[in-house]
Amino acid sequence: MASIDTNPMLSPPLVAPPVARKHERRSTGAASTATSAHAETHPWRMNALLMAGDTLILGLLLYGLHIASLWLMPPFAPTVMVTAPIVIGSILSVYIVRGFYRIRVMHPVEELRVMTTTVGGLAVMASGLTYLTVGAPVAVALVAGTGAVAMATVPLARIMVRIMGARLPWWGVPAVVVGDPNETARIVDTMNRWPEIGLRPVAVCDAPPPSGDTHSTASPEALHWARQHHVPYAILAEEGIDPKQRARMLAHYSQFFEHVFCVPTTKGMVAAWTTTSTCEGLYGFGVRHLQHQPSARLLKRAIDVVGAAILLIALAPVFAVIAAAIRYDSPGPVFYRQVRMGYQGRTFTVLKFRTMYTDADARLEDLLADNPRRRAEYEQYHKLQNDPRVTSIGQWLRRFSLDELPQLLNVLRDDMSLVGPRAYMPKELFQMRGLSRVVLQTPPGITGLWQVSGRNAVSFSNRVDLDVHYVHNWSPWLDLYLLARTPPVVCSGSGAH
Repeated sequence: MASIDTNPMLSPPLVAPPVARKHERRSTGAASTATSAHAETHPWRMNALLMAGDTLILGLLLYGLHIASLWLMPPFAPTVMVTAPIVIGSILSVYIVRGFYRIRVMHPVEELRVMTTTVGGLAVMASGLTYLTVGAPVAVALVAGTGAVAMATVPLARIMVRIMGARLPWWGVPAVVVGDPNETARIVDTMNRWPEIGLRPVAVCDAPPPSGDTHSTASPEALHWARQHHVPYAILAEEGIDPKQRARMLAHYSQFFEHVFCVPTTKGMVAAWTTTSTCEGLYGFGVRHLQHQPSARLLKRAIDVVGAAILLIALAPVFAVIAAAIRYDSPGPVFYRQVRMGYQGRTFTVLKFRTMYTDADARLEDLLADNPRRRAEYEQYHKLQNDPRVTSIGQWLRRFSLDELPQLLNVLRDDMSLVGPRAYMPKELFQMRGLSRVVLQTPPGITGLWQVSGRNAVSFSNRVDLDVHYVHNWSPWLDLYLLARTPPVVCSGSGAH
């Protein structure tokens, strides 16, 4: 029995060049493009890697519990080592029951939420069992403390394994994408940008033209991949389909694919972390807003303050080295100050390490006046590749986003958050297509959805769309996931230009 979902948990589809099409068949009006990914994709290896990562982090936590026991309660230490294999095996068994190793794809954000609550429940059970069997308050405190640490480290370790494992050639579950070339190109681009989700496109097929014939509602090429290659996922780009035609199409595909995802192509709607909901028989897209969740706002602010304070202390030597490098590289101040729009449109002064020459504005005007191509590039991205205004040290700082570090001070001043939309300049207000009212409903962030979705390679228009999507679908789990995904993206330098 195939599962049908109208909301695949994909990250935001971004504008991508049309996917090349081969093997056109005029008799069916359909075409397909195959990739070499299917021959290399092994979902069981993906799950084995995830299980190995879980086993490693659990083993490290129990070893830490053993060391702490040797120091605080030596008689309890042998018990920890003897029961460690049993504990790890039991926890992995719970993970299996909870579906953490199923071939069915679970979005990392949802996985983060479910795994955190699962680990928390297991920590409470372990503490209670320790109290009943050992009885010593110190032992109970050690187990409870280890459980608290596990709630933070185990889910984040799973995310890091996903992000690193996604670079392997065999990672992912194969999927066939069907629909209009423009829409399928956006979906494929999404899957390639966010491979840790676990879906890998192995074929792109054109949808057949609308017809009353039941047997012509599905792409023959897509069904070929299901029959001959046992591809379990079909992702359908739905565009202007009659309800009866949609019902026939889903029924037909579900006979051949284990999972069928239907992606609406409504203009302005992105299919990432968008919640679906029903109410009195009505089906639709749901959004969540931070202002209606006081406890969540308090939690977000607490994480901001604690996180920014810890990072400022830990990175103090890095600040000193960068400041010295900037002063040595070019004359001018260490910090660059600029007015940006914050929560509810309130303006504030954002802090950055200076990456440009002091006469950067004059250089920009001269460059854009003499070069129409660079002007078009600046209008689209509000950035320039190989920007002549940027200093030598500034290029390096920008590549790894180190120029953003002083914004931690803005976080402490409550001007910004660790995670949020981009901090827009007032002059950009009229280019936001009237969406500023949505974006400015939450404080801007040092990192966010657009920063980990391509950084400067994302056009200004798509940045706004991503920020709107973040505001509508905010959750603490989404923030944690974006925080975990930021270091790998920044360290790789991808999308910096």
